[in-house]
Amino acid sequence: MTSAANRVVAAPADPVVRQAIAWWARLQSGVDIDADREACHAWLAQDPAHRQAWERLEAIGRDARRVPAALAHAALDGPASPGRRNALRATLSLAGVGVAAWAGYRHTPWQRLAADLSTGVGERRSVALADGLAVTLNSDSALRLRLDGGARGIHLLRGEILVNAQSRPGAAALRVDTGYGVLVAENARFDVRRTDSGARLGVYEGSVSLLRDGQAAQAEAGERLHYRDHGSVVRHASDPDRLAWVDGLVVAKDWRLDYFAQYLARQRVGMIRVDPAVAGLRLSGVFPLDDAERALKALEPALPIAVTRHTQYWLQVGPRET
Repeated sequence: MTSAANRVVAAPADPVVRQAIAWWARLQSGVDIDADREACHAWLAQDPAHRQAWERLEAIGRDARRVPAALAHAALDGPASPGRRNALRATLSLAGVGVAAWAGYRHTPWQRLAADLSTGVGERRSVALADGLAVTLNSDSALRLRLDGGARGIHLLRGEILVNAQSRPGAAALRVDTGYGVLVAENARFDVRRTDSGARLGVYEGSVSLLRDGQAAQAEAGERLHYRDHGSVVRHASDPDRLAWVDGLVVAKDWRLDYFAQYLARQRVGMIRVDPAVAGLRLSGVFPLDDAERALKALEPALPIAVTRHTQYWLQVGPRET
């Protein structure tokens, strides 16, 4: 560890995480709340790990509830078509049920709660670990660590990380579990992103092995692999410009507008809507990653689009009126 700010504190074990979420859900239900509150207090007093898990969940809950409330204000006050109003009313319903519902998409409490290291939406974090291992977490990412007994292991629960692994004499190879396969590396610099449907690995220095289904695939520097639980591994050329997020930038090369907006949306709380009429427009350039509105408005002189901010949390990209 390089500093107190980057000290890694072990996360609560998964069973404790699940228990904390179960208590949270019971208290949110409003049924027999006094009895549940007393029982929850007793559970918290049983073990310091229970209190740690609960405090993490409360912090995540505060983050999760903040956004739907703002979107609710937009839904009630802003002009809307019936379709748009129905969609926003659906968002309002998320705010009413608390953490469990909103978590299903952007916040997913158990992943951040169970993590040893995590970042919120719009946050990036670099941490130097023992044994020549350093990681940088992109926005909305979470991972668990296993660094005891000579092991070097990362379980990527959510999001994207950049890994710099340097082998030390006698040190074990680094193993990164992506949920869709295990990556093994000794001396390598690579990034990996976990999605709902698979994982993407890019290798920039050294080599990384992918182990899954009893088979191994090797990725050398300059290669990128896309893979899922089963099926073939898709191989591409890796692009170092993909790592611009580490410096707060995004380098777009002939990207579709809707993909560009989706990429920016990972770094902000709220939503970006792109009208299907302009979704397929192509763009290239270097843009700020932490200011989606500024990045999108920079496209207005070159593309027939108009960017409208309805609230702090809602950007709309549509055709420019002629």
